[in-house]
Amino acid sequence: MRFIIKPTEHQTAKLKSQATYLELLNIARNKLKNRIKDSIYRDSYSTAEEKRSKVEDQLALSYFNKCGYCERLCKADVEHYRPKKGVDDDGNHEGYYWLCYEWTNLLPACVKCNRDGGKHNQFPILGQRVNNPSFLPDNNLDLDKNKANNTPLREESPYLLHPEVDNPSDYFEFELDPNGDGIRIKGNDDIGRGESTISICSLNRQELRLERVENVINQFKMSIESAFVMFDEEDSFTEDDLINSIELQLFALINFSNNKESTHTLLRKYIVESSGNFEKIVLPFLSTGIRNIVMAAYNSIVNN
Repeated sequence: MRFIIKPTEHQTAKLKSQATYLELLNIARNKLKNRIKDSIYRDSYSTAEEKRSKVEDQLALSYFNKCGYCERLCKADVEHYRPKKGVDDDGNHEGYYWLCYEWTNLLPACVKCNRDGGKHNQFPILGQRVNNPSFLPDNNLDLDKNKANNTPLREESPYLLHPEVDNPSDYFEFELDPNGDGIRIKGNDDIGRGESTISICSLNRQELRLERVENVINQFKMSIESAFVMFDEEDSFTEDDLINSIELQLFALINFSNNKESTHTLLRKYIVESSGNFEKIVLPFLSTGIRNIVMAAYNSIVNN
């Protein structure tokens, strides 16, 4: 998960149309959950290759075709951050039906984070639950109060982090799996929102733990170890060449952490945030005999 700024102007024409507002107004005034249409919040169309969604396309502009929760490259569902028809954690709640077409309530999520063992209709909160929509004196919807970052929704203090409201860097760190089974994400905030988000979206499922290693660590590892092989086997490959090669790969690791199109950018940022993080996450994947040299090169770069 990484922090996202999703522009309002990226909404589809159908989502922001007057016709959609009038349908939403009817739903909100009369609690007509059965009138919620995926033809609006998905806005599907067909190509020669597949069926697609205009809303998914627009979400992909901000999320770079990645899941908003696990940061995997995927064909995402249009996920309702606040469940539209019911809340598992509150049997008396009828769902946030009035947010069914709200742009800040729509996120891209992969099948595993959203449905298959993931979030579904989970939405536990720390604060006071919002049970009904807000209306203006003229009985129109107060659309400002539908936005995820505004009162009263923000005061619910959801356990599930919102990538457009909460900065994930404030809630997570990473560690190696104790059984050697990849890299685990770990909550580090005092009130448990990080750990709850991990649990709700199953962010430590095996495929993710292994994919973090494959996508973030292995290319760096192979490039570094190839440089040492060349140093050992080729007389023309000098010690200066070796250090230059190591530094080149370290700069690439740092640069990828700032590339919004990269997968697992939160992990990438965590790794290069400090020498301690680099030593904890990256060095154990390198051969024992080269760790000190690579660590010294990293410290030289970050200290200069």
